[in-house]
Amino acid sequence: MSDAPRLHPAQRWIERLTHPILLVGALLLWSTMGRSPDAVLVALVVAFAILMLLEKLVPAMPNWRLSAVQRLQLSGLYLMSFVLFGVLTQVHETLLVAPLASTREALGLGWPSSLPILAQVLLLFFASDFLYYWVHRAIHRWGWLWKASGHGFHHAFQNLHALNVGTNHPFEAVLITLPMVLVATLFGAGAEAVGGATVLIVVNTAAAHANVRMETPGLRWLVTSANQHRRHHSSHFETSNTNFACNAILWDHLFGTYSQGEVAQTGIGPGEPTLAQKFLLPFREPEFADTAVSRARKPRSDYSSGSSER
Repeated sequence: MSDAPRLHPAQRWIERLTHPILLVGALLLWSTMGRSPDAVLVALVVAFAILMLLEKLVPAMPNWRLSAVQRLQLSGLYLMSFVLFGVLTQVHETLLVAPLASTREALGLGWPSSLPILAQVLLLFFASDFLYYWVHRAIHRWGWLWKASGHGFHHAFQNLHALNVGTNHPFEAVLITLPMVLVATLFGAGAEAVGGATVLIVVNTAAAHANVRMETPGLRWLVTSANQHRRHHSSHFETSNTNFACNAILWDHLFGTYSQGEVAQTGIGPGEPTLAQKFLLPFREPEFADTAVSRARKPRSDYSSGSSER
């Protein structure tokens, strides 16, 4: 039997249609506005506004509500990450453009610019998330990388929402921006392909973190949905070590890390660290934390075998 609760027909339609409508709508808005950098920003703002409205009207978890203070805090963290990602993208490009261009010439690589722009956008979307899938999986596997990346910051929040997409430790921003830069620069992707892929990636990651039931038949095998990604943020260690692909759940299906089912709570344990404690997670975790770091430090017998979710 399914763990999913029985839904009203209208809720079922919202669950099935929100994801594709949001992704297609964001790309159409970007394209009709001239595929410019400003169009990227407009598409992202509109998508976030829709997700936040849906979280208010039809939340997946009605008890997961944000106070005004929490919403302000998450907005501030998102803006911090947005600025940091922009700076780091420029740094990566400055450092990597020349060596990667030389590598591209030496290997005879090139970008299929003759393909329709949608095909180029999708190619960048899946290729960049293929790289991040393995980075992300390694972060959850090795405690030293979990600490060095500050990934615990992103997982420490209980009650997941769309705004949580930007709750990343500054240490991790380097790893998050790197896959897109590597793929686009190594193969010489054009600015429009990068812009469209950016829209698709950011809108989809925001949707994947949203407190909205979202899973479309067919699409759920290719693109990560909110129902799938909530499991990755589960407060139960074993459940959180699944569904590593933030955008292309296809990679989890192919490499055996996919799981499904309801999640009662997100976080890194039974409690939530303060904001100051979150920033210090690369150096010290709270006693209640159950992560790759704490598992490496404590005997396996310290953890209850019944703590994992199905």
